[in-house]
Amino acid sequence: MATLRDISKYSGISISTISRVLNGNTNVSEETRKKVLNAIKEFGYTRTDMLKNSSKKTIGVLIPNVRGQHYNLIADGIEKQLLEQNYEMFLTTTNSLLKKEIAILDELLLRKVDGIIICTSKEDDNYIEKLINSAIPVVVVDRKDSEIQIDSVSIDNYNSGIRSVEYLYSMGHRKILFITGDPGIYSFSERRKAFIDYSYKKKDLEIYFETGGYSAEHGYKATKKYLENRKLDVTAIFYTNDWQAMGGIKCLHDHGIKIPKEISVMGFDDDFYSSYIFPALTTMAQPRTEIGINAASLLIERIEHRCKSKVKRKILLPTELTERESVLNISSGK
Repeated sequence: MATLRDISKYSGISISTISRVLNGNTNVSEETRKKVLNAIKEFGYTRTDMLKNSSKKTIGVLIPNVRGQHYNLIADGIEKQLLEQNYEMFLTTTNSLLKKEIAILDELLLRKVDGIIICTSKEDDNYIEKLINSAIPVVVVDRKDSEIQIDSVSIDNYNSGIRSVEYLYSMGHRKILFITGDPGIYSFSERRKAFIDYSYKKKDLEIYFETGGYSAEHGYKATKKYLENRKLDVTAIFYTNDWQAMGGIKCLHDHGIKIPKEISVMGFDDDFYSSYIFPALTTMAQPRTEIGINAASLLIERIEHRCKSKVKRKILLPTELTERESVLNISSGK
């Protein structure tokens, strides 16, 4: 049986354009439309929508992974809102691979989903524009702002990073190690930039960097590498997420380094286990479930035409400093 991929390969026309023709979208040249229809006729293609028997509308949701808590909580928020509005969720993981993400998006177009939510996409504006042109509503989560007219939901990662480094500075820390995340992830890079910019303003502040990742294993390895190369020449370590911090804390314990007496540790996210590890982790809490709820709400409004404006909407949700036991105030006299 012929598929849209077969037709795309044969005609040299992208799947998203073929989908636009099948959906009756007028934003396709007549020449392209005829070429698509002729290819469909030649292949004897008959659309078989696997979701056509469902009474509910379906939303495709892309997340990088289901490890840790971050994307799981966002997906929970999305699903909660969709279920309340009688929508179904089709959840897929991309493993943070742009090629896989594009392939999944093509598949969602083939299945004729009613809308798509993309969480922490690799930055490919060209493909996002193709999705918009396919007439399927799209909302992105934690994505860098660009000229593309697309709705988005995020926290203010840069200002949250500033507040994190301000807090450590206010507690007397002047030498801080920043364990980096995936440089291709916008949220991580914004937090890193915040620390760098703040250090330019505070001449007595030194920020050191060690390449990390996103998992506990990455946090452990990055911390170990730094200790082996430079010993303990900082007074605080900032991890770009709590999962990473959990691995770093284990590494510090393994090296006999006492937290926070000998070094302070701060994370980001406020995962559920952050209050249960020893010592309980000071962190910047972000509202992951609310991010998902807002993303789903924006998308449903587009699908049901309750929002007809072509102006993109951007929701920035607040973060909150959660002080626990892992950061020591070493200011003079404290």
